Amino acid sequence: MNTHKLLLAGVLILPSIAFGTTGGTQMLTESQAMQLAENYVVQHYGAQTAQAQKPYRAEKDGERWIISGKPPKALGGSFRAVIGANGELEEITHGK
Repeated sequence: MNTHKLLLAGVLILPSIAFGTTGGTQMLTESQAMQLAENYVVQHYGAQTAQAQKPYRAEKDGERWIISGKPPKALGGSFRAVIGANGELEEITHGK
């Protein structure tokens, strides 16, 4: 239960980092995008999947970040999360 509260706090707090004091949007850093992606992966696929696919890869695509998990050694695919400049999850998928 505490893990869920921590993850929820991260998902709620980290997107607010993307907003400056003037109300304008600032770009997420790679580190912030990776942390958000991990939180989203835990929510959708579980902590074991999130941990097993580290280290993550980050790729900047305009104002978005595309975060991918490392393919597991066993059968199964890896996750791909697209995170917008404001920290919102735009897309999350997991290959088979």
